[in-house]
Amino acid sequence: MNFTSQIETAFSKIKNHFTGTQITALISVLVAGLVAHGYVLFNRISYHDNAACLFSLGGTYESGRWVLGFIYDIQMMTTKLFSVPVFNGILSLIFIGFAAMLIVDMFQIKSKVAAAFIGAIMSVYPVVTSIFSFMFTAWEYFLALLLAVLAAKILLKSLSVKNFILSAVVLSLSLGIYQAFFAVTIAAFLVSLTLGVLKNEITSIGEYAKRGFTYLAELVAGLGIWGVMRFITQHIKGIEAVDYKGMDDGYSLALLPNQIIKSLSAFFGFRQAGINALLYLRAFTALVVVVTIIQLVVMLVRSSNKVGVKAISLVGLIFLPIGVNVVYLLSTSEEYHVDSLMVYGNIFVFLLPVFLIEMLDAQEFKAGVIRSLTSIATWIQILSLAVLTVGYIYLDNAAYMKAEIAEEQATAYYTELVANIKATEGFSDDMEIVFVGWENLSDGTNAKVDSVDQLEAVQLEKYPRFTDIITYGGSRYFMQEHLGFGNDLLIEDDGTYADSAEVQAMPTYPNDGSIAVIDGKVIVKLGE
Repeated sequence: MNFTSQIETAFSKIKNHFTGTQITALISVLVAGLVAHGYVLFNRISYHDNAACLFSLGGTYESGRWVLGFIYDIQMMTTKLFSVPVFNGILSLIFIGFAAMLIVDMFQIKSKVAAAFIGAIMSVYPVVTSIFSFMFTAWEYFLALLLAVLAAKILLKSLSVKNFILSAVVLSLSLGIYQAFFAVTIAAFLVSLTLGVLKNEITSIGEYAKRGFTYLAELVAGLGIWGVMRFITQHIKGIEAVDYKGMDDGYSLALLPNQIIKSLSAFFGFRQAGINALLYLRAFTALVVVVTIIQLVVMLVRSSNKVGVKAISLVGLIFLPIGVNVVYLLSTSEEYHVDSLMVYGNIFVFLLPVFLIEMLDAQEFKAGVIRSLTSIATWIQILSLAVLTVGYIYLDNAAYMKAEIAEEQATAYYTELVANIKATEGFSDDMEIVFVGWENLSDGTNAKVDSVDQLEAVQLEKYPRFTDIITYGGSRYFMQEHLGFGNDLLIEDDGTYADSAEVQAMPTYPNDGSIAVIDGKVIVKLGE
């Protein structure tokens, strides 16, 4: 029968389908990814949303994530759902690796060094770290990334009607899991337009316009399919859309210019939603961008393409900072804010230079000032990219350390609090336990390490200080997970009890008398 031989042959065919640079990118993702994220893969760090979603995927149909809803339904009927870090984390890295392989192929990367960098930066970029704080749904999110890249790859391969439809469908699937990766598809299209001009693949204004409007139509079509499916699935499930970050407040076109300014400010401020909180990260990112602009100018000037075509290519370049930060345009609500989970489109800040460096390698420069300055600037850029890659790996690990410290301290704090609750005179296990002033908890005995300024180096979403956890109302889920304490009888006061004279007269925790039985309920006054 030769079953094993057939399996080996199948694997050999699959391997031969990919280039050496693609394999290099995949290996780089896995190696760099383990160095950057091994901390969280092999240590279960859980709080905030993850504590509440140990056995679920969080918001699905109600958040417009209908594909995520399908995955949830399938898993609940088969494997069930568990927030398991090793499985979810490794599968996430594999999907990032596949996305890197597609990018290497899409932009025709020949150098294994370039491919290795692409894989490394895509896996260590701290957006990945932010998403790993949502380990319960991590691999699904990175499946969305893979689909976003695949959508671009399909249409860039051919502008045929078949590929247009397929690309739009794939994009809608990505949006149906996590909408923030929409920026990746947009950025891929915009970068391809620029590179097409530089490589003389686009030789007329008409061809540039044709491609540009085709890409725009694909984006609109993908959004349309996603919107229709969102409506259908919510109708079938009898679910109403949730108001997420004020996105259901309506859209004010009058405020759109402000949102565009915000996206440009975010791009040229180089903070990347808190990822580059440290000055050196912003400085090296700025160097990368400045040199990229220099390289683009040099290559456009040297290009043998028509002047009009080179001029029209500036349109794509102008829109690129907005495209990578398109998440800033999704809502005009005052409640809406962009966090570090949503800005993976900025990965092209680091990928575009690699594409340009490969093109510069293939060009012949006469000895002179331009060649010398371009060479020096490019070496500065390469050094900056290397520093950023190592810096992000270090930052990723620092984020996980910050999270572990916060989790351990919060567990100890709540353990003591629960012991005090159960030791309260008159306590009974069938009483409601009401937490009053949770968000205003202020305990003078809190550990000094929580006030260390160095923790501000990590400003990634969902990587809080210990005090952020204990003042978070949803931390009842944290107590349920880490202490085995809390059920439907544990509630957060909506202001009703805080207004009563008896509660107002109580001191705040941990002072004596801050926990008391009043009218058959245990009142825990955490803050005013």
